[in-house]
Amino acid sequence: MENKNKKIKLRKSIIDIRNTLSEEKITILSNEILKNFFAIEDIKNASKFMLYSDFRNEVKTREIIEILIKNKKEVYLPITIKDEKKIIPKRVNFLNDLKIGSYGILEPSYSSSSIDPSLLDVVVVPGSVFDISGYRIGYGGGYYDRFLEKTNAIKIGFAFSFQVIDNIFPESHDKKMDILVTENEVFNFKKNHL
Repeated sequence: MENKNKKIKLRKSIIDIRNTLSEEKITILSNEILKNFFAIEDIKNASKFMLYSDFRNEVKTREIIEILIKNKKEVYLPITIKDEKKIIPKRVNFLNDLKIGSYGILEPSYSSSSIDPSLLDVVVVPGSVFDISGYRIGYGGGYYDRFLEKTNAIKIGFAFSFQVIDNIFPESHDKKMDILVTENEVFNFKKNHL
């Protein structure tokens, strides 16, 4: 229980810092993350990607999604099924096809084609806090925590450098990323995955 309370406070303090960033600063940092993302060798070999649609002050993903679509990659974004507490990856062909879905986050149409999570090559996930071992603070069995258990895709976390700390005291529901990308560094925790 002590670790859980520490993690709740940590998550809140990091989100509070993130919320002080200007739109311009978020764009600048996100563009550096984009460059670092596309420099990862495993990305060049992948064809099926699931990304998130950025929300509030998260690392922006719009340009990455557009580049992947332009390069003929299959791109999926999650839709949230609240009643079942799960997310389903749905295909995106154009960013202007997205609509506001659950929690106010842009999502694909429910009628878009979906993919079995086991067929994805790369899953990019947001996070409020990561540690230098690759663990992501989740929400105790939340949507992404459960989804990541269903895929062997390369799991990539996006974060601003201040969101990376020494240790989050991981619990069983906290998922470890294979790669963590910040504006300053790429942490690769799993070599030669693809």
